[in-house]
Amino acid sequence: MNRNAQWKLQEQSVNASRRQWLKSLGLGAGAVALTTSVDSILGELHAAGMPTEHFPSATPNVNDGLIRLSSNENAFGPSKNAVEAMQSELLNLARYTDATVSVLAKKIAEQEGVAEEQIVITNGSSPILFGYADWITKNGNKLVTSMATYEGVPRGAEFMGADVTYVPLAANMTFDLDAIEAAVTDDTTAVYVCNPNNPTGSMVDAAKLTAFAKRVSKKAQVFIDEAYIEMSDAYPANVQSKLVAEGHNVVICRTFSKIHAMAGQRLGYAIMPAEQAKKMGSMLRMGGVNYLALVAGMASMDDHDNLNNMRTRIKTERDKLVKVAKELNQPYAPNPQGNFIFMDTGMPHDKFAEKMKAQGVKVVGRTWPGYGSWSRISVGTPDETDACVKAIKTVLA
Repeated sequence: MNRNAQWKLQEQSVNASRRQWLKSLGLGAGAVALTTSVDSILGELHAAGMPTEHFPSATPNVNDGLIRLSSNENAFGPSKNAVEAMQSELLNLARYTDATVSVLAKKIAEQEGVAEEQIVITNGSSPILFGYADWITKNGNKLVTSMATYEGVPRGAEFMGADVTYVPLAANMTFDLDAIEAAVTDDTTAVYVCNPNNPTGSMVDAAKLTAFAKRVSKKAQVFIDEAYIEMSDAYPANVQSKLVAEGHNVVICRTFSKIHAMAGQRLGYAIMPAEQAKKMGSMLRMGGVNYLALVAGMASMDDHDNLNNMRTRIKTERDKLVKVAKELNQPYAPNPQGNFIFMDTGMPHDKFAEKMKAQGVKVVGRTWPGYGSWSRISVGTPDETDACVKAIKTVLA
């Protein structure tokens, strides 16, 4: 059999495998051809009722004319040192990465003042969030959190059958720690706090959060999602990893997707009690972590000038969005500390998104329960944010 014939058979085999997978989702054969774009497959997934909001485009680098400010991506891109580190390792992808994971774990442990055994590293923070949701269902099945927060843990827990209690936001649109503490009972498994919060961008006072976590963790484990912590004005004073170092029943979760601008490479980590880290780490790492993400992550961590500059650049663009909200007298979540703002548009969120898209800007096309007219708007490069401001003024004029 010649090589062309072998490739033909291989293509047919892959095609059949994809067809079987899509059939399991209830989709038609039209979505399975290898020449069919991923975007068209996503259309069929959406038609079949499967959420596709967070699925990437098949051609993310093709300019379709839209400025994408919908996913809290860091439009400034990764550290040049991180890019160079990846380029230098392109020929070293043949081995699994356990040894390199350990190197990064040591580096994180030194930075955070914790033990290496307390670190879990995964392909992005999503495996940690959903793995933790599974942990909740196996350890009491009850979670307490806030309304209008990131859905990874609470939605995952609900999907797996957990009982989730949602507490309203405080008046300043951050976590109402007093109300959450009051909702914690003796049979509560965990409490989820996103700080800075997504979608509001608001932060809990660091000292108050520390005191809260120390008290509540005596009853239930406290999970603090710090995906955007490095963007906050008072970083590193806002970080809470010291709680784990001190032996409190607390988990801290971080990602390289935001300030490190590595959303496409997938790298995240958690800091937690050592025994829990041992169990969850072996389950979540599976075959290992993306090698290029590991080397890029370490290079980015060492590039302190880039991180400090990134924090300043993001704040400059964020302030532009705050300014336009004030100019138009639109309510917004105060003192945002991520790379986005949360603004009341005065119209249904999907209508606002549609109008913004007509102006060439994509904002998040969904909202959170109780905030039907509010939209989360990410910052971009200076030109992108300026275009967004212009579009907001046109849409809300």
